[in-house]
Amino acid sequence: MKRFPHIPDRINELFNAEKKHWDYVFLRPIIVFVFFFYRCFIFPIKFLLHRLPVGCEGYLIDRTLSFGMKYLARTEAVELLIRHVQIEPLIYRHLLSTCSPPASQLPRKFNGIDASFDIDSIADVHRNNMTIGHDQLSYEMGKRFNKNAFLKNLDQLRKSSPEDHNQFSKKAMEENRRFSLQWLGPTNVAIMIVFVITIFADLKTAMKALNSFGSDSIVLWCMKHLYTNNPAVLIDLDFFMQAESNRGHYNNSPFFANPNQYLYYHIVFDECVYEILRTVAPNPG
Repeated sequence: MKRFPHIPDRINELFNAEKKHWDYVFLRPIIVFVFFFYRCFIFPIKFLLHRLPVGCEGYLIDRTLSFGMKYLARTEAVELLIRHVQIEPLIYRHLLSTCSPPASQLPRKFNGIDASFDIDSIADVHRNNMTIGHDQLSYEMGKRFNKNAFLKNLDQLRKSSPEDHNQFSKKAMEENRRFSLQWLGPTNVAIMIVFVITIFADLKTAMKALNSFGSDSIVLWCMKHLYTNNPAVLIDLDFFMQAESNRGHYNNSPFFANPNQYLYYHIVFDECVYEILRTVAPNPG
């Protein structure tokens, strides 16, 4: 596995180590093969029989996800997932700080950019509809972002940084350490999340989840403006502009969606952005 220079060393080391585990070598090819043919059948069926939600989809998705987090996933995969759930809204809050005030009443946990993202137990995942709630953050970011307000307050934003994600509880990881068989690594966990969504979600919800990356384009655009005087950062950001990462359009086909891209171009993208915002000055020197 290559060590990509635009990705933080910690993430490079995580992915390099993953390639040595049996689940990546033997299980991942089977999951990818099954998922490729499965979606060719399931989406036409959903179009005919399950186009709109009936009410239990979110619970079934998160119940399955919480089971996998507790009993099957390796600790490093759960940590990466929890970090992502907590880091992404902090990036959005930072970039929206000059655009719109937070809601006067805090939304339900995991279900709004200004919500609480403490994960005290794995049961919090299915009690608070974490997966669908997380996907909705992208659409909320698109609605609340104001280009003119952002550009007007660039200097103010350059003097601040996102909050520390360690303010949020990560106690759920202790359950994973105690109970998990430690089978599935980050790549297989990312694929299985997409797999579970396509199994239980209605067609409308599944398509919204597969296309919930428009906010990444907004974040990338904001980062380019914030770091316009820092060529080193701009070079790293250029590696997140490929068309395959869904930056060029926002109508991703369910038959060609690639779960691996969600890992490298969404989760890793947020990790890179968060580290840059927390550690690199917009104006070098």
